[in-house]
This record gives sequence, C-alpha cells and structure tokens, in this order.
Amino acid sequence: METLNVSGGRICFSQEDLEILEDPRTPTLRRISYGIVLPAICCLGIIGNMLNLLVLTRRNMRGTAYIYMRGYSVAALLAILFCIPFALRVFIHKETGRWNNWPQAFYHAHLELFLGNGCLGVGVMMLLALTVERYVSVCHPGQHTRPLCGPPHLTVALIPLATFLVYLPSVFRSEVTTCFLTSEGPLIYQKRENQSFLHSLFYQVYKVVLEIVFKIAPTILLAGFNLRIMVVYRRSCERRRRMTLSRTMSNDEDSRTFAEERRLILLLGSTSILFLVCVSPMVILNVTLSENNLSYFSYQVFRALANLLEVLNYSITFYIYCLFSEDFRNTLMRTLQWPWLKSGQGGRKVPMKRSPLARPTTTTTPPTTAVATPGHLARVSV
Repeated sequence: METLNVSGGRICFSQEDLEILEDPRTPTLRRISYGIVLPAICCLGIIGNMLNLLVLTRRNMRGTAYIYMRGYSVAALLAILFCIPFALRVFIHKETGRWNNWPQAFYHAHLELFLGNGCLGVGVMMLLALTVERYVSVCHPGQHTRPLCGPPHLTVALIPLATFLVYLPSVFRSEVTTCFLTSEGPLIYQKRENQSFLHSLFYQVYKVVLEIVFKIAPTILLAGFNLRIMVVYRRSCERRRRMTLSRTMSNDEDSRTFAEERRLILLLGSTSILFLVCVSPMVILNVTLSENNLSYFSYQVFRALANLLEVLNYSITFYIYCLFSEDFRNTLMRTLQWPWLKSGQGGRKVPMKRSPLARPTTTTTPPTTAVATPGHLARVSV
C-alpha cells in the first residue's frame, strides 16, 4: 500500500487513493455501523453496567453469586470501553491507520484486540463459573459444602490473569510500520498485519482453539447447565405448589408463583438463544479475519454485524435484570431514591420490599437462586 521513494523510505498513499481502492459502499457502511450504531450501543452498555455495579454492591447483594456477577459487569464495562477506540480507528483511520505518534499506533497494532477480546473472554468465564456454582446448588443441593470453583474472590482474581495470558499471542498479530506523506513530509505510523506470524502453523491452530475455549464450549456448557437448572427448578416449583395448595396459599399467591416460573423459563430460553445468535458470527469472523477478506464489501457487512451483535450482548445485561428480576428492580429503586426518601421520612430507613410468596420450611432448592444465563443473570426468589 506504499511506494518507495529515492531514499528508500515508504511514501503513504493519500486518503483519496485509499478510497479509490475500496468498495464505494464501504465508507457509508463504516459511517453507519461504527460512527452511529456502535457508539449508541456502547453508551447504553456503559450506563447499564455502571448501574449494575451500583446495585450489585448493595448490602443485600453479598452472596457468592453476586461476586461473579460483579466480576462479569466489570469485564463487560471494560470491554465496551475498549470497543470505543476500536470503533474510532475503523471509522476515522480505516484499517491501516495514519497516526502522528508511535504510542497511539502501538496501541492499535498490539493492544486494541488483546484488551477488548481479553475482557470479553473474562466475562464469559465469569458466567461459566457462576453457572457451574448455581447448577451445583440447584441440581445437587447439599452435596458440596464449599464452592465447586474454589473461593469466589480468588476465582474472580485468577480468571482475568489466566484469560489475558491465553490471549497474549494476539499481541503479535500486527506490527507498526512507518511511511512519509511526501518525500520531505513528516513521519507517519501505520498498522500492518504480521503476515509471517498469522500464516504460521502455531497461529492457525491457536485461533481455532481460542474460539473453542471462549466461544463454542462455553455456549454449549451454559445452554446445557441452564436447561438442567430450568428443569429442576420447574419440578421444585411443582412439588412446592402441591404442598402449599393443600395448606393456605391463595389463588393470588399461586398465580404469582406461576408468573415467577414463567419469567425464569422465558429468561433462560430467550437469553440462551440471544447469546448463541450474538456470539456465533464472531467465531467465524475471528477465524477468517484478514486484510484480503476485508477488501470485500460483503465481508465488511458481515464484520460490522458481528461486532455490533457481540457488543450488544454485553450491553443489555442491566435491562434484562430490570425486566426479569423483581429483587434487582427493588434494590435499584431503593438505591436511586434513597437520599430523597430518607429526607422525606425524617431520616427513617426505607423498608425492604419482600416477596408476597409464602416461604415453605421444606424445599429442594435454596431460598434464593441466582440463575446465570449465557449473557445475562437474574436473581429469582423460589
């Protein structure tokens, strides 16, 4: 993409030359996808995950499940933040970039994908660890007195270290090159793929294994565990319904139990499908991404769609919480309204709203079950 001048230094192509080489529809696609839609999704995700952390750090959110939920929210928030410079680079600087300073070029060449994909991988592992713990507590109650994945705080600390270590080879997939705008112009830094590394046998195997470990296998495991949780929870509700209906439960309370069960089933089913739809395109993209493929407009459309879907999956968690979890909504309302309510009630503490459902003394599941879905979480009273 450059020509050689007399002194041996490369002269950069002008912006007009680069636009002539690409499909005329690509700039419009880039402007809509990375200049409008992706920033809007990122704004929703940043606000949502910050509110997630605000709620999940409340006093009544101190269980093991909420440790993993906080870890997931932090990873999702960081991944969305790292997505912003990626979107700006694609929108403004295209694929190779044209920077006046070396640190900025170094970030986009070596750290951009490493940090963004690493945070997404951390989020997936947090969800997987949480789902395993919930599966054990719901489907095999009483068999494990300690968390199966180890001390939660230690696990939350080790997951990022292990994940970023696995993603470390992606640092070397690109390199920084230099060129001149004119024969006597200023030095410009650009990003270029490290072809020798990308075509090595190690990287060809590595990128496939990476997608299996962080995309395909977690999707299968999360779907399987959540399906089992859903079946066991439904059976537990049915047994509890038969026990309580013969005692004092009213029709109104019974309808609330049915409504809660429906919410959980809809949550697990819909979000499992959503996660599969949002993650599958990214698996294909990461395996096939190359400068040669990026020259095709159809591949650019597929790439934009895959990026938008993955960011969307990590941006709507808060809104799923609010839609399906009554406990989460109540905690959010108490947290946001606390200063005004306290001053309006003479400094008295706002009472916690409790579920109107009767709590049986004998049950096959814990009093509260934090259910993990492949991209979303919900705390369900059972």
